[in-house]
Amino acid sequence: MTQRIGFILLPGYSSMAYVSAMEPLLVCNELTGEDAFSTFTVALSGNKTFSSLGNRMDTDFNLADAPDADVWIVAGTSPARHPATPGLEEFLLSRPTRCSLGGLASGTYELARLGLVNGYRAVVHWLSYDELLKEHKSILLASEQFCIDRDRLTCRGGSSSLDMMLMWIARNISAETAEAVSRHFVNERLGIPSDTVPQQLSERTRAEQPKLAEALELMDANIEEPLTTDDIAFHVKISRRQLERLFKKHLSAVPSRYYLQIRLEKARNKLLSCSESIAEIGLSCGFSSGAHFSTAYRNQYGLTPSEDRSLHQKMSIDK
Repeated sequence: MTQRIGFILLPGYSSMAYVSAMEPLLVCNELTGEDAFSTFTVALSGNKTFSSLGNRMDTDFNLADAPDADVWIVAGTSPARHPATPGLEEFLLSRPTRCSLGGLASGTYELARLGLVNGYRAVVHWLSYDELLKEHKSILLASEQFCIDRDRLTCRGGSSSLDMMLMWIARNISAETAEAVSRHFVNERLGIPSDTVPQQLSERTRAEQPKLAEALELMDANIEEPLTTDDIAFHVKISRRQLERLFKKHLSAVPSRYYLQIRLEKARNKLLSCSESIAEIGLSCGFSSGAHFSTAYRNQYGLTPSEDRSLHQKMSIDK
């Protein structure tokens, strides 16, 4: 079922915080091929507001005509600013208790001011800890960059919005899907094509297609000694042609290509996170020789394993 998320954009809202929260939801839909999340924007009045950069944002709705949502997130400004928010108090206090509420940057202050995070762990910017504690002693201030406590989502803003929404995706869809979304953004930064990442199955599709889910589990469990497509079809008790149709329909790939992507992804994770030799990593991921591993890796990522490891080490040093 689609979860509807409404973003209330306060005047001067942080562009970075808002985009970092909204975009992973859209990427999640793209990667899973399903409308797991539906997002829309709301202004306090009229159908426009302005960001921290001064850019005009034409919103989908205003508070007076906003539709129902499962989650309401108040996208705020710099923590040092507290703009007037006419109509927001009445709107938030009238939301059904089943709704989850969130705050980006100063959006947390709006929730706190109305007592909507009393008794919750919540994150606010360090500049105004004292101010908030004086007025709202029952808030359990968290020291993390973001915090999700039951049905409250709060963060300091900026890129921590992305981390918060990845956690929300993990809680509402699956940890595997959240990891896939996270890898998407890492790949964008490193310039790795998105089609090198194996497409993930949603929990719904896994439930509806148990044979496909079983095939994926077999692949994950047999990395060092890969099975053939015929072997997998035999174990899940369907024909090879049926298996290929399932992969094409739900994963846009043939089984052998998808299996290779899984093995290469596991190899790359090892390559960039441990000190094992490249030859050992290749063998542990089902490649019969170093040359075979290097060729498949270069075809997938555009770099040989040694080039990728060297680049990653250099980037780590330069940070």
